[in-house]
Amino acid sequence: MSDQHSSKGSALTLTIGLGLVIVIIGIGYLFLFNPQSFSTQTFSFSSSATPPGAASPNLSLKPSEPEPPLTRASIDLLLNHLDQAIKQKDVDGILRHIAPDVTITIHMRQGAHQQSALLTREEYRKTLTMEFTFPSANDFTRVNTTVSLAPDERSAKVSYKSTQTLLQSNREFKIEGEETFVVRMLGNKPTIVSLEKVVPGDSM
Repeated sequence: MSDQHSSKGSALTLTIGLGLVIVIIGIGYLFLFNPQSFSTQTFSFSSSATPPGAASPNLSLKPSEPEPPLTRASIDLLLNHLDQAIKQKDVDGILRHIAPDVTITIHMRQGAHQQSALLTREEYRKTLTMEFTFPSANDFTRVNTTVSLAPDERSAKVSYKSTQTLLQSNREFKIEGEETFVVRMLGNKPTIVSLEKVVPGDSM
């Protein structure tokens, strides 16, 4: 019987927590949550230099300067902006750092099982909006951040874990999650071009 209560408690927590900064689980079911196995994808990014022979809008102007390289400092600034947006439950503040054609994968763990869903940027907006309606202790914390810059300094892989406390009916649920995304320089600023989140449920 205790196992049943434990199982129900975990399921309730997953439904309530749905994502926090780590993405909503139950909400994922509301749109496009088709169970599927996740296959590892390899992301390659080519230089954004103008193709040879491309027409110049004004020959009197100097060629546009190349985009600045991606640096650890610019990535840290991006992470800080995301942290603040999450704490303020600012959906637009998060999405402004995400590319329109971003690839978003959400993994939901239920015991030994795992399901995955692919979301578009607009579906992710809806997910975040619904997620932020849940009351929380406003204690989002990002930990164990790792950054791997590509040799060409045009892209980087960022991973971190996070924790946050959700509140419901005078109860607290601590939610842990993992997030990994690929950043690329777009329009002279670091932009997330792929995003992957794992929601393992509560840590209690």
